Amino acid sequence: MSEELAALCQVQEVDTELARLAAALAGLEDGQALQAEVAAVESGLAALRDRHRASEQESLAQNLELKTLEEKKAKFETQLYGGTVRNPKQLSDLQAEVAMLAREIGKVEDRILELMEALEQERTQIGQQEAQLAGRRERLAAVRQHYRATGDRLRSDLAELENQRKERAARVPPLLLKRYEQIRARQANLAIVKVTASSCPGCRITLPSETLKALKAEQGVRTCENCGRLLFWDDSAG
Repeated sequence: MSEELAALCQVQEVDTELARLAAALAGLEDGQALQAEVAAVESGLAALRDRHRASEQESLAQNLELKTLEEKKAKFETQLYGGTVRNPKQLSDLQAEVAMLAREIGKVEDRILELMEALEQERTQIGQQEAQLAGRRERLAAVRQHYRATGDRLRSDLAELENQRKERAARVPPLLLKRYEQIRARQANLAIVKVTASSCPGCRITLPSETLKALKAEQGVRTCENCGRLLFWDDSAG
């Protein structure tokens, strides 16, 4: 292989590795999706806590209401059964009032039981969501740490390779390097390929026998007639 092609192959090696590292960097998970999940759980947890506080406040209010109703009922029952009231109409009114209060007390007690069940369920849900949130936050922290550490390493490797490329590209004749760049832009970063058999490794098309002979004899730079990639013969292929 000629020195200029050898130098160009080294450039291609670096370009291939640069593309791989750039793709790895672009594909790093930065935690945005997980952050959205954390935000969703936080929002749901905040709403659940608000609902729980409202349930607690209503439970307190209902218990105060229950106490007030029971005190009223006890007062009327004292009047009803204490013997101080003898007027039949007043007694009838007191009985009606006691019955009405008993019904109201029953309703409040039912609501208090409903609230007790709701509060228990809400406490369970809050505990579950807090655990879920803690787990997601932990994973998010790990993802971000990995993103920073791996990203820093990849950027450092890329910078080092960029310097290597400049050094290697400086050993390639300008016209050949320009031709290489044009082909690389068209052919997904692969502009020069190593031929080891009768076909082009880039497009798998069989190469003309004249091209193969010229490659083996190192008679100048050859290209694939199909894909346009630069070719070189691998000396170890025989």
